[in-house]
Amino acid sequence: MSKLRLLSASVASVALLLASAGTAFSQAYPNKTVEVVVPYAPGGGTDNLMRMITGIIDENKWSPQPMNVNNRAGGSGAIGFNYLINKKGDSHVVAGATPMIVSGKIEGRLPGNHRDAMTILMIVAIDELMLSVRNESPYKTIDDFVKAARARPGQLTVGGTATNTEDHIFSYLFQQAAKIQFKYVPFNSGGEVTAALMGGHIDAAVENPNEIVAQIEAKKATNLAVAARKRLADAPEVPTFAEKGYEFYWEQMRGVVGPANMDPAAVKWWQDTLKKVVATEKWKIQYIKRNLLTPTDWTGAEANKYLDSLHGKYEQALIGLGAVKK
Repeated sequence: MSKLRLLSASVASVALLLASAGTAFSQAYPNKTVEVVVPYAPGGGTDNLMRMITGIIDENKWSPQPMNVNNRAGGSGAIGFNYLINKKGDSHVVAGATPMIVSGKIEGRLPGNHRDAMTILMIVAIDELMLSVRNESPYKTIDDFVKAARARPGQLTVGGTATNTEDHIFSYLFQQAAKIQFKYVPFNSGGEVTAALMGGHIDAAVENPNEIVAQIEAKKATNLAVAARKRLADAPEVPTFAEKGYEFYWEQMRGVVGPANMDPAAVKWWQDTLKKVVATEKWKIQYIKRNLLTPTDWTGAEANKYLDSLHGKYEQALIGLGAVKK
């Protein structure tokens, strides 16, 4: 009987060890391919962001599993973000984040926001938005554009990414500040906006610096003004709207989010890995400096506090656009 008890105890110990090993293995992250969702078409700011991040991760072999970027465009970002939200508890799906993770719920396009439907992994940069033209444009300064818009109300066209989003709100605030009217033309991504601008199909474009930088460097386009509180350190020649008498300010955060209920081990892996990404020279020079961005590395309470601060701003702007009722 004692031998039987000893054998049973040994079997139980082995089983416990195997179970522990299995648990440890199951917690290793990532243990399968990670889907990286971009809720907009290729070539735009969010697409550039996530391809830069995954590229740095791949180059440094920081992930034992591949990361596949998947563009799920449509609905001004709603299709991609709803897809992410529906992946609740799936730690192997993440997405590039724009302020729609706040404004989408206000509009009714998303069932939740950064607080109740997603996991904020990191806010990695702040983008100041600009109005840009191609160099063949007759508008050489922001005052030229405003003068023309006043002379021909509603006839000039300004392209931007999607409707009731950052670009659309920028256009609304600009028109209010300058007391002008123009036609806002929505596209599926910043890449499409830039293509339309350079093709002469629109008069001007709302651009994130990273979406127009190649054309600026090639001296094929010009940034007329930036909606920042002060001139950008790496583009001191670009005036702010406010200094020209059109006082408004608008910025766009860029970050990475996961669905709600992500495994804590996965959250830690992403936050640790993103901290390494934003510390690389490639990120600092080729992404932040080249694209005129303000770097951040906000996580947890700090990130959520910033996103909470956007709610009132977006609600007020969306009411002005008629997208939300008072």
